[in-house]
Amino acid sequence: MSETVSPATHAHQIFGAFDERNIAALEALVTDDVRLRLGNAEAVDGKAAFATALQAFFASVAAFRHVVQDVWSAGSILIAELEVHYTRHDGGEVAIPCCNVFLLRDGLVAEYRVYIDMTPVYA
Repeated sequence: MSETVSPATHAHQIFGAFDERNIAALEALVTDDVRLRLGNAEAVDGKAAFATALQAFFASVAAFRHVVQDVWSAGSILIAELEVHYTRHDGGEVAIPCCNVFLLRDGLVAEYRVYIDMTPVYA
């Protein structure tokens, strides 16, 4: 992570781009060989697979919003505790606790791990 960007700012940049569904902005925040794991889905590797996985996820819900509750960092690890508010395609709404772990390399996300139970979103 850049010394000029605090861990909280870095987390807010990531989730801001995510909430805007801005794949180009998210791609700018990750390494070329990024590894993404969303919940219990299979991990994907590389920017192209990252973008494809995000597009599929964005299409699977009507809306979402991340509320960052706390951020911690240690060396190259950034951890964010969140509450994610989802609107399903049927109009139902649900808020789910979540924890994201980011492994950073040269200020970019090299591993993007999302620990969440998505069952209520798709139930």
